[in-house]
Amino acid sequence: MSDAGLQFDRAERTAPSGGAICAFCKQPISSTYYEINGQVTCQRCRGQVLAAWNRGSPGRRFAKALGLGAAAAAVGAAVYFGIEALTGYEFGLVAIVVGLLVGGAVRKGSSGRGGWRYQALAMFLTYSAIVATDSSLIAREMTKQFRARADSVKTQAESAVPAAMTSGIVLPADSTGGVKQAHPGPLAFAIGFAVLLALAYAAPVLIGVSSPLHFVIAGIALYEAWKLNRGVALRVTGPYQASASPAAA
Repeated sequence: MSDAGLQFDRAERTAPSGGAICAFCKQPISSTYYEINGQVTCQRCRGQVLAAWNRGSPGRRFAKALGLGAAAAAVGAAVYFGIEALTGYEFGLVAIVVGLLVGGAVRKGSSGRGGWRYQALAMFLTYSAIVATDSSLIAREMTKQFRARADSVKTQAESAVPAAMTSGIVLPADSTGGVKQAHPGPLAFAIGFAVLLALAYAAPVLIGVSSPLHFVIAGIALYEAWKLNRGVALRVTGPYQASASPAAA
């Protein structure tokens, strides 16, 4: 039985008497059984569930959830860019798919435990994937503006050369005057990178101001990632006899 089969959000209780069936392996129970979050479970599956639940340390589970979630976020962003490259259109609804992918991947990495840490991780990774797509939109628009300005400056410079030659003005060959331009140091580079990163993470908000629908889609994506990682408590009771009803909790 794999970790993916550990689902405790809903109790699907099988009748404890008259041919009880294990909710996990679907095999009939003839003697002793247990209940895991309200689901009738045979002794063998109970051991497997507990082993899977206690497998690994919290740090390793979080690292696994981070790795799987980051991979899912990258796949989701790649799907967005792939659709855009093939169709020439931008589909914001892909963000919801990203939320589902990331939420499911983080939940798998946590072995189905969930909780606020994994919810925060899933939402952060989902938002990061949205940032990657939104910041690319802003970058393309800025590139278009820079190219337009560069073309305008080039046109003005080309028109200024004949005018200068006509009036007898000699243009300097080196406008820098032979002075070396200073290169930014590590601190300036780090500050610049931090500013660019902050602007990138602000991109969804900036786009959402002019397009409220973008806010709605991003909100749904974050909600899906959060919902898939709700905390689950493992409650095991028993053993009980198959011929008798379990005692009231």
